[in-house]
Amino acid sequence: MTPTLIQKVWKPHPKQELFSSLPDSIFEAMYGGAAGGGKSDELVMLPVVRGFHKEPYFKGIIFRRTYPELESEIILRSKDWYPHFGGTYNEERRRWNFSSGAIIQFGHCEHENDIRKYDTSEYQYGAFDELTSFTEFQYTYFVHSRMRSKVSSNIPVIVRSGTNPGNIGHKWVRSRFVSPAPWGTIIRDKITTLKRIFIQCLATDNPYIDKNYINRLMGLPEAERRAKLDGDWYTFEGQVFSDFRENHIPGEPENAIHVIEPFDIPQWWLRILAIDWGTRAFTVALWGALSPEDRLYIYQEYAQKGRRVVEWASEIGALSQGESYRKVSLCRSAWQDRGEDELVIAEKFKKYSGIEASQAQNDRIQGKITLEEFIRWAPKPKSIIPKSEYDPEEAARIMRQQGFEVYKAYLKSFEPEEPEANLPKLQILRGRAPVLVETIPLCIYGPNNSRTNKLSEDVQEFDGDDPYDCVRYLVMDADDLLGELRSGNDRRSKIAEAVRAVETNGDQTTYYRQMERLESEQRKTSFAVKRFHRGRIR
Repeated sequence: MTPTLIQKVWKPHPKQELFSSLPDSIFEAMYGGAAGGGKSDELVMLPVVRGFHKEPYFKGIIFRRTYPELESEIILRSKDWYPHFGGTYNEERRRWNFSSGAIIQFGHCEHENDIRKYDTSEYQYGAFDELTSFTEFQYTYFVHSRMRSKVSSNIPVIVRSGTNPGNIGHKWVRSRFVSPAPWGTIIRDKITTLKRIFIQCLATDNPYIDKNYINRLMGLPEAERRAKLDGDWYTFEGQVFSDFRENHIPGEPENAIHVIEPFDIPQWWLRILAIDWGTRAFTVALWGALSPEDRLYIYQEYAQKGRRVVEWASEIGALSQGESYRKVSLCRSAWQDRGEDELVIAEKFKKYSGIEASQAQNDRIQGKITLEEFIRWAPKPKSIIPKSEYDPEEAARIMRQQGFEVYKAYLKSFEPEEPEANLPKLQILRGRAPVLVETIPLCIYGPNNSRTNKLSEDVQEFDGDDPYDCVRYLVMDADDLLGELRSGNDRRSKIAEAVRAVETNGDQTTYYRQMERLESEQRKTSFAVKRFHRGRIR
């Protein structure tokens, strides 16, 4: 006996009504962009609100990335509503059958190629819930290969999605729907000429939402509040480097900024270069300079896709002419023997660029931690100073029994800690490394260990993450070099003192003698790129 249904009424709010009533000529539409806008409900209800379930040839599908997400969110919501429209759920096939013959099913594609499981079907309504959890390939492959109209049918063919900022697909979703135009503006694809649109909906647009929820969102830290409450696509939950700032946020310290106006970097600052090569992926090179205050300034970027070794090596060589590098690092895959010819990639790079490189450090966790430290702009908590007062007898005992170095450490423990005056240690010259600036905020943590449920400490790999890999190599080299300088003679400090002296007393003779001596020392520890070679790979 079929249980009696208690009649329910779904009343969409204005933004949901707007999204449901978009013209069918708009092939792709994305909804949401912040927490609390009613995205999942909208995607579930749209096909029945539009009456598609009454059409005998209609077939729709709603995706989530994994089946547990599908089961706990979308399927449960559909069970609240679809029976009222005459739907019968088939648990085995995970789909709703309506009396008209219409079908709405559910899909998931946890792995990249799982989307190909749907190759034998055609759909008129395709919906992606939490679109940023999907890869660009999964979305575009399905949209352009499985969305088709039925012969002799008036059913439109449309794709509708909902999402919040963040996750692995944040970059491509933002580029496809958000960046091209203000929300509510129709975008026409330059290649396919098909139309798409983004409809922003915030928690404050939803009159049915718990007001306490909005109050909790308002109490979040500035960056997170901007993402969840204001729908800001340039900061979001789950970012690894949430302290990274391209622009200054009101209310934060003046030094909380990483992208600064360009300036002429002094020739005597130590230079380093890091390269991450790829063929189908980006080849990325980043040039950095270390200031006397132990800051790393990134002043040049190379980012090209689809280049042969002879091309990108020659181009990097050209950009490096006249430069002197303390260290050049090239990703470790460049030393792999690929059986193509007599030279590995690293040797080809040297041949065509005139630059000799060493293997980059590829400890992903340490690289992530080092980059976090370079991005940090908030001072560390001060060290705890011993409560006891200085004891001369204890000092003498330490000197006799433990040596002079331990004695100095004892004295130092009573000195006030010097403030960190060089935060953040990473600075990027505006306009000089645009791909890197766009990539750093997109880094999110990888999935937790499914066996131990241990939180991931690594950045999840994603399409276009090559600039992140490259900056990992760069900051690790910078950190090592700064450690070496602190433990020995810091040439940069001596040059800075000489510059200040000549500016004060005008003694050019003494200045040039000091520079000659320091230049001689420098030649022993670095090399200059005087020329580069163009040629063909044999």
